[in-house]
Formats: sequence, structure tokens, C-alpha cells
Amino acid sequence: MEGSNTGINTRPSIKVFYDCDHLSLADFSGVLLGIEEEGIPYDLQAEHCADVLELAHNASLESRLGVGVGISKEGVVLQYEKLDKAAPLFRIKFYQTDQFRNIGSNAARLVKKMPFRSLD
Repeated sequence: MEGSNTGINTRPSIKVFYDCDHLSLADFSGVLLGIEEEGIPYDLQAEHCADVLELAHNASLESRLGVGVGISKEGVVLQYEKLDKAAPLFRIKFYQTDQFRNIGSNAARLVKKMPFRSLD
């Protein structure tokens, strides 16, 4: 994967914050593949937080692109910096692994201003 595991830096990228106390990269690699397939860089950051809304909100605020993804056992959340923390753009449950790639793709499509993929 072309993403970075360097934490917060200054390049324009989608920030992906995940709960490192309960998850490993292998648990959600589909999300990262979805971002990568759309050609947008991402930065992965491990956090000691299980609140998926908090993770996504903080990720969007740290992203120069304003787009953040939070991942915990609660699920996967796609957030845009201008939205309220409690009202993210997309939210799926963690067991919906078949939608991981689509939510990652939608994060990149938000940056590219393209239509979103369906999360049915």
C-alpha cells in the first residue's frame, strides 16, 4: 500500500485514525485499499481511543484536505471537517467488511469531488 505510517505530517492527505488497542492493520486493510485505488494519499495513525466518532472527527481536523476516517470496533466513519462530529458523512458497522473498500473509496471521492459509491 502506498499510504504512510508516519503519523501526522504536513502533506495533503486523508487521515485515517484507528483504535490500536483493539485493531491491527489487517482488520481494516480494505478501507486503505479503497483510498489507494482512487489515487489519493493517506496517513495512518494509531490512537488509544475506542470512540469511532471522536477518531473520525479528529482525523478530519488534522487532514489538510479536511477528510478523515475513524476506525474502531464500533465501526468505520467517514467525516468531513465542516460537519458536526455527531453527524458524519458515512458510518458503517465493523462487521460490514464487504463495505470497507467502498467507504475508503468514498473518502477519496470526497476529495476528488466525484459521486460516491453506494454503501448498501
